[in-house]
Amino acid sequence: MNKKLVLCVVLALSLILVGTGYAYWTDTLNVTTKATTGDFDVTFVDLGAYAQYENEYGTDSAENSWSIIDGIGSGFVPANFFERGTNTYNDVFGKPDKRGEYYDRAEGFNSIEMDAELKDPGRKLKDDYPSLPYGNGHIYGDTIRIELKNMYPGYAQAFRSDIINIGSIAAKLSSLKFNLEKSNDKIAKLIGVALLVQDENPNTYGNIVKLAANFDENDIFTLGNVKFVRLSALLKGTVEIKEPHYILAPYEGSEHRGDLFIGIAVDPDADGVYTTGTAAVRNTRNNDSWTENKSVTLDIEFGWDQFNQGVDVPENVTNILEKQN
Repeated sequence: MNKKLVLCVVLALSLILVGTGYAYWTDTLNVTTKATTGDFDVTFVDLGAYAQYENEYGTDSAENSWSIIDGIGSGFVPANFFERGTNTYNDVFGKPDKRGEYYDRAEGFNSIEMDAELKDPGRKLKDDYPSLPYGNGHIYGDTIRIELKNMYPGYAQAFRSDIINIGSIAAKLSSLKFNLEKSNDKIAKLIGVALLVQDENPNTYGNIVKLAANFDENDIFTLGNVKFVRLSALLKGTVEIKEPHYILAPYEGSEHRGDLFIGIAVDPDADGVYTTGTAAVRNTRNNDSWTENKSVTLDIEFGWDQFNQGVDVPENVTNILEKQN
């Protein structure tokens, strides 16, 4: 017997001994899958009376763009009246606050009082967002509250805010829902709102959202070359955003921000459709008490879905895994 044979016999005996202990050989394979979910969070930040930056005028000069229409002097307040730029993102009416200066201008003409704030903050902002100028210490929130007191026919005022996506998933704006409280039919037709959502940067992710474009001329009045939708028309409920929907990219690696512009106005109603009109018209069938000293609350709900909501592959596209169905 040579050494090779001996080795083979020893190995065979060894295998037999092992087999008697376990009966059969066994083995296992493992597949480890780790999945984490992202987060979905869109919020308002950098609220301000219009305008806060030069690129928001819509014209070549602030003198050719209005912030307030009040009929005093030239008839309007230029767009840069409340402008504060990037020296602060928290001061709605400029830094220093310029409401007092406006009240001085309006003394003897009107008794307007204005206020606006961000409310209902969600999760805390990070200390810093690499691609955005905002972070811990900046005021943000899921609700914008605007309050204007003692408005009158022919008065209009505009505000603006950034919209940012601090989640990890792109969001699409699917709808605008309106809820009107504390109103009668006359005041709901006399007051109007204008609303625009667009990209802050030149690149456009989907459609720009134009509120007035969704309504008939009968539901609109024009002041300062802007079309305002009567609140009565908004009682119809929800405005569905046309595809392709406006997309707001997440902050990671992106400077993408949305700009919201909103204006509130009272129809001049010179013809006396809802008021008594001008002295020349004097529509005595209307009673001005129907629209004087009235309070109106309008809630606008922005309906955001994740970007791929409702998206699936065509029916003729599949995967081998279909065999396990």
